[in-house]
Amino acid sequence: MLKQILFGLTASFSVILSAQAETVYVSDIQFVAIREGLSNDTRATERGIKSGTPLTVLQRRNDYVKVRTPSGNQGWLPNYFISEDRVSRDQLVYLQNQLTQAKEAKVDAQDVLQETKDTNSELISSVESLTSQKQALEQQLMDVSVLAQQAKEIVSANQESDYKIKSLQQQVDTLAMQNEELSSSIEQRWFLIGAGTLIAGGILGLLFPMTRKKKVSSSSW
Repeated sequence: MLKQILFGLTASFSVILSAQAETVYVSDIQFVAIREGLSNDTRATERGIKSGTPLTVLQRRNDYVKVRTPSGNQGWLPNYFISEDRVSRDQLVYLQNQLTQAKEAKVDAQDVLQETKDTNSELISSVESLTSQKQALEQQLMDVSVLAQQAKEIVSANQESDYKIKSLQQQVDTLAMQNEELSSSIEQRWFLIGAGTLIAGGILGLLFPMTRKKKVSSSSW
């Protein structure tokens, strides 16, 4: 039971140390090995670790460092086998990758720039087209305004003409009524003249025989 508790504490302590441990890299030396002790005469716990391999630092003592490899093995190796920075070969690969990414980003940026230029050209064409349409609509609006003014003048002239026509119609109606009244008056006058003529003729017809009788009687004496 005590062994289990100690093992659990050791494991927990190792986890805490690993969480806070720094990372170093195998230097430009092609292959290195980590060993159980602070001497090259001790047994190697892992061999053939390539340069650039990241190692987790567990402990430092004199000119040696105890590390843990990516495969989980632990061991010691001299300080001159490690570097706090990436080795030159890895840095070269890293820089080459960065350069490739930069070139790809440049190509993408150029594509985006070309698309932006194309979009800008389309927008300029659209603006020019809309400007032309706007000018055409403004001209149509002016034409419509002129036509509206002309229509208004025509309507006003028609209203004035209607008023004149109505006035002339009223005058015609008045003249027609006066003509009817005059015709009726003339007919009445002719009727009176005819009636007077008939009466005068009747009276003369009556008086004429009496006049003849008087002449005959005077001649007998």
